[in-house]
Amino acid sequence: MSGEFKLIVTTSRLAKSTTRALARRKSADWGFLYVERSDRSIELTLSDASEDAGAAFVFRDDGLVLSTAQTQLRFDLGTAAIRLLSLARGERDWLVSVGELIAGDRVFDATLGLGRDAIVAARAVGPHGEVLGVESNLALFTLVSEGLASYDVGAESATIQTALGDSWKLLSRTSNASFDVVIIDAMFSTPTQSDGNFEALRGFADHTSLHPEWIRQARRVAKRWALTKAPHGEPWFGSEGLQRVPGMEASRWWRARGCS
Repeated sequence: MSGEFKLIVTTSRLAKSTTRALARRKSADWGFLYVERSDRSIELTLSDASEDAGAAFVFRDDGLVLSTAQTQLRFDLGTAAIRLLSLARGERDWLVSVGELIAGDRVFDATLGLGRDAIVAARAVGPHGEVLGVESNLALFTLVSEGLASYDVGAESATIQTALGDSWKLLSRTSNASFDVVIIDAMFSTPTQSDGNFEALRGFADHTSLHPEWIRQARRVAKRWALTKAPHGEPWFGSEGLQRVPGMEASRWWRARGCS
C-alpha cells in the first residue's frame, strides 16, 4: 500500500510539545514529510499535504498510530500476549510445536506483519537464539520496527531483528541451512476474531500469494522445517514436500523438511 502513495508524519491535535518534537525527529530519521496537524482531520491533513499522501504516522501522547482516512493501526502484542502466557504455563503453542523450536534456534519470519509470530518465536528460542522478521510494506515495516524497538522483550527472549524487502528474494540470497526454521504466513490466512487489528492490517499488508519458489527457497535456507499456514492445500503442495500437520487447532499448519 505504501508503494502506491506517500507517507507523512503528524501528531494528534492536542499533542504535547515533547510528542511534537519526537514526531519531527522521527520524520527526519524516516525521510517522511512532517505536517502540522492543527485542528484538521486526518483526511484533510493527508489531502492538504500532498495529492498522493495516503497514510500518516500519527504521534500521540499515548503512542504511535498509522492512520488513513478510513483505518487506524497501532503496534501491540495482541494475541501474542496470550500465547506468551501459555508458554510460561508450559502449554502448547502451535508455532513452537510445529517448528520444534528450541533454545538457541535461528528463525526467519518471512511475513513479519504485526510481529506476533516473531514475538512468540523470540521467547521460544531464548536470549541465545535469533529471530529475523522481514516485511515488504514500508508503512507496516516502520510501524512494527518502531514498536519492537520500544517493546521490552525481557531477559528470556531473543531480540527481534527486522528487514525491509521481498522475503522470497531475500531468502534466495541467504546461505543454505543458515536458519533452523523459516515461517511463511501469507495474508490469505483466515483472520481470527480475537485479533481486532487484522482488518486494518489487511489494508497495508502484501497480498502476494504463496508460490512454489517461496517454499523451495524456504526449504533450502531452513535446517529443520519450512512452515506455512493455509486453510486448504494447493495442488503443488505435495511436490514441494508440504504436509498438513495433524491436530484440530493445527489443521491450517503445513510444513516441509529443510535441507538438513
